[in-house]
Amino acid sequence: MDAPNVLLLVLDSVRAKNMSLYGSMNETTPNIDSFSEGACVYTQARAPSIHSIASHVSIFTGHHVASHGASKHTAHIQQGATIWESLADNFGYETGLFTSNVVLTESSNLHEAFGHVTGPQTSRYPFQSGLTPNDLPGTTGKIEYIRHCLRHDQPIHSLYNGFSEQVRRMKGPSVDGSHGDDYVDSFLDWTAERNGPWAVCLNLMDAHYPYLPDSQYDQWGGDQLRSIHKEINGPLVRQFLNERPWWQLQALEALYDGCIRQLDSIFSRLVGELKRRGSLENTILVVTSDHGEGFGERSRLDRRVRLIDHNWGIAEELTHVPLIVHLPNDELGSRITDPVSLTQFPSFVTEVITGEDPSFRSDEPVLSSTYRVEPPGDELPIPERERKKYFGPWHAVYTRNERGVEKHAVKGDTTVHIQIEDAQNSYSLGKGQRKYVNDILEKVTTEKRLLVEEEPINSSVENRLEDLGYLQ
Repeated sequence: MDAPNVLLLVLDSVRAKNMSLYGSMNETTPNIDSFSEGACVYTQARAPSIHSIASHVSIFTGHHVASHGASKHTAHIQQGATIWESLADNFGYETGLFTSNVVLTESSNLHEAFGHVTGPQTSRYPFQSGLTPNDLPGTTGKIEYIRHCLRHDQPIHSLYNGFSEQVRRMKGPSVDGSHGDDYVDSFLDWTAERNGPWAVCLNLMDAHYPYLPDSQYDQWGGDQLRSIHKEINGPLVRQFLNERPWWQLQALEALYDGCIRQLDSIFSRLVGELKRRGSLENTILVVTSDHGEGFGERSRLDRRVRLIDHNWGIAEELTHVPLIVHLPNDELGSRITDPVSLTQFPSFVTEVITGEDPSFRSDEPVLSSTYRVEPPGDELPIPERERKKYFGPWHAVYTRNERGVEKHAVKGDTTVHIQIEDAQNSYSLGKGQRKYVNDILEKVTTEKRLLVEEEPINSSVENRLEDLGYLQ
């Protein structure tokens, strides 16, 4: 058999709780449910962290967040540290990244690990001969941008490009080029031209904020919710920490479910085409998510804290993610109920390629961590005296017990012990074991740190990060 292809399909921001595969009452993933009958489903998979940069670095390198330290959108890591570079250098793979996630393609350097990158449309301005907000490094104010335009060879075109950016932002939340079908098409075109084995990360942002499913998938939302959504312009944190009613955030979950249904349809088309080509039978397909999403649920570590998308916390809504694995020529369905971490992805892929017995299971406890929000928390739209409860780090350790999975979570002086039955059901058992968590953290922090000096991002990239709901 030829070397198998590798496809990591990241359904960005999809939490296990809202997939019908994992017990959701809404039929959000009928195609994935059907596909999973012939695949291995991990029912207790955990993301390494709760936001894109930290989780993707862990998934790509196999290092825990407490080790690699990448917690900012602008994080840069050492060259040669990822599974993608290993596959290219050691096994002759051609590698590709396909996503509209600007965190992966522009604000960090993760895209440099791939031989080919298809990312968001940065050339979205009417006059390519003029200056654009993308051309200026760092954060540029309106007056400074106008001054640069007037000194440019094409001042009118430059000013119009800047004006078009402002008009886009006034229209409310949108993510240019975010529809997963576009990136699936690019992926299919690119792989069709490969002669040897390929390895791809396909990250689809359809369920990421803003929650705007196509009308045919909006089965649980509707016009009234879309109207409320339209009023929420910019990061959700600014809205709901500024006393917008919490029921509105909770209501947006219905639109989010429509977004997951949209991803499920895209998944069906993707798998169908791979089957038609005869490629699926020689492809390692791993379907997962980098983190979940919060819709106003209260943190069990601090009941004063409500979850808003994925900015803080270590709750199950944020860490419990799907994990479905289909191996070449394997049509047998199975269910793994042990807790597993996505940090095992590099070793799992290597085990398949080298003919070993692959599994995401490990003898080590599963660890999830986030260091956000960091003091002083100036990005939070609340008085300084109220910010501390949102500050990280937040850590959680998962292990198997006789009743399922138990979790010990730690934040500051607070601990909690939680019993988890499945993606829908969990309950608190009291205080957690701080020393146990700290001992595991001490062990993983002895691993090699991967961060190198960051580079500044321009104001256009900052604006697009804000369109995705991120505070800057």
